[in-house]
Amino acid sequence: MSHDSPDHAVTAAARRLLDAKAEWHRTQAQLPVREKVRILLELQRQDLPLVARLRPPRSWERPWPIVP
Repeated sequence: MSHDSPDHAVTAAARRLLDAKAEWHRTQAQLPVREKVRILLELQRQDLPLVARLRPPRSWERPWPIVP
């Protein structure tokens, strides 16, 4: 397979995406717990309206009533 083939380009692009994702995960893992909880709560707040449009949210889908 030549380096100019479409398959090589797709493979190289996929590798770059996987490398970027792995770097993002390493960065997230290094965050302090307080920041991780803040992110979790924000994602819950963003998800709730989407779930509520489909059906009543279950108790475990509601954001925790805390502000970090």
